[in-house]
Amino acid sequence: MQKRVQIQSRKAQTVYLPLAASSLTIHSRITSQSQSQNNIVKVVQKQLKVRNRSLKTRNQMQKEILSQTDSCTQKVSTERNLEIDSSIMEPSTTITNKQFQLVWQSPYRPHIYTINFPYPALLQQQRSQQFLVEQIKKPLFYKLQGQVPFKCVLNSFEAAGFERSDDDNWLLYWGLASKETLNEMKRYQKTNHFPGCWSVGRKDNLWIHLSKVKRRFPTEYSFIPNTYLLQYDFERFERIRECAPKKTLWIKKPVASARGNGIKLINKKSKLTADKRYLVMDYISNPHLINNFKYDLRVYVLITSTDPLRVYMYKDGLVRFATQEYSLKSSDIKKRFIHLTNFSVNKQSPNFIANNQDIGKQLKTSKWSHKEYKQQLMDQGINHKLLFKSIQDVVLKTCIAAEPLLLENRITQEHKNNYFELFGFDILIDEKLKPWLLEVNVSPSLNSSSELDAQIKTQLISDMLHLIGLEYHTKKAFRIQIKKKLYERNINDIQSINTRNFRQKVNQEDLDVMIQSLEEQLRLGQFKCLYPNKKNIFEYEQYFEYPRFHNKLIQKYFEDGSNWVI
Repeated sequence: MQKRVQIQSRKAQTVYLPLAASSLTIHSRITSQSQSQNNIVKVVQKQLKVRNRSLKTRNQMQKEILSQTDSCTQKVSTERNLEIDSSIMEPSTTITNKQFQLVWQSPYRPHIYTINFPYPALLQQQRSQQFLVEQIKKPLFYKLQGQVPFKCVLNSFEAAGFERSDDDNWLLYWGLASKETLNEMKRYQKTNHFPGCWSVGRKDNLWIHLSKVKRRFPTEYSFIPNTYLLQYDFERFERIRECAPKKTLWIKKPVASARGNGIKLINKKSKLTADKRYLVMDYISNPHLINNFKYDLRVYVLITSTDPLRVYMYKDGLVRFATQEYSLKSSDIKKRFIHLTNFSVNKQSPNFIANNQDIGKQLKTSKWSHKEYKQQLMDQGINHKLLFKSIQDVVLKTCIAAEPLLLENRITQEHKNNYFELFGFDILIDEKLKPWLLEVNVSPSLNSSSELDAQIKTQLISDMLHLIGLEYHTKKAFRIQIKKKLYERNINDIQSINTRNFRQKVNQEDLDVMIQSLEEQLRLGQFKCLYPNKKNIFEYEQYFEYPRFHNKLIQKYFEDGSNWVI
């Protein structure tokens, strides 16, 4: 591609002169009203001479620039406490046949760009073009943990121009990364699991942390059934079982299993041992039924940061039905297709009906979308908005209770934004329309077993990858990253911060944390921000085990009416 020199005459005429792209750029503007056409001709001749000299030395200049860049890079990389991203250290050479791609430009930090994830073709919709700008196209890479990705993941990466790589030049690592990989991650790299995330997916660990908060707030945390860890609570449970009414039921689950494996109902006569691999929960025997079938809701929840805590809930999800009509007869206790709603269980039933046709018209299928479910509730005269507000409350309170689990397993505090996590919450609705938390799943299934699954999960993953903000580096914005110092902060200092002095009171790390929260809320897609949220941030403050500086800082920002000029 050739650069051009623009010369303007007194008549506002423009003359374009082609120059070699690697030559010195010459900008000559003749704006005086007294200049004649002869002067313009002289300047043109002078520019042509420069062009000819430039063409002769073009190759030599390129070699010199390349060698200077290489030597500079080698010198800087030997410095301590510096990180060099070699994939963005571009030589100052001519770029011909430029190709551009759209990236998301932050309105708060104009030098920061993040990867735009267009919706894959099967969704047949376009993402908002707001804040999208053109940048020179660069290779984008993701890495997998030796597994074949689900189609919804693969399609989302391909739509954004990503390629799979086995090297270390990736922007996103999909899978459970090793401790070594986590330690060596650069600031702009991300992985889809928090260190120690599996402890949240264990039913025993989650109950331990939920029960701590439940002891402080028994009414507010009454959304989880009473749970007994057989390793510790066996004798207490046996006393409770002995005194319970004759037809009382409980549900026995493995503490570290999923997809319905090892789950069964028990009654007063069932044999039980103090097996540390299992827990027992009160069975919700009065579920809300649709067409006389039991169901539960799969709710997708995204956490993009733990310090500060940032929680999002997806607006759509799945409704999973049992495949036999509900019954509490003693002869039906062992019938899994009546009492379990797990897809992995019910897909084996001869009564299972896949949702493979027009979404919204298949109300006899064994799996619905949340949109279909809400419409059904409306038809029954039920306020679905109030119900889902209660579900959001359950989700957020659970995330707050699990926050210490995620923080205590953090490997390094240096880069707080390297991780994100998608959870699958299983919620049961009882006949009084109260939501109950059954369990939280790490790595919820992304398998597209039907057209409904493909639609929901593809948009879910695309929106998630767009929201998390994978940084797209330019030479101007990021060449060398100096590692940040870690600061000890006093939460009491926040009270003295106000609209006028906050620039002096907070450091760059604090400012970045705030801006990242605001930026994410501009890339939501179909996600809804549960926290931090101006409407509820003060209400939920009481449920945190410990106050965190950055949580309190964002709270202060909202308290001051979001008037800080960031």
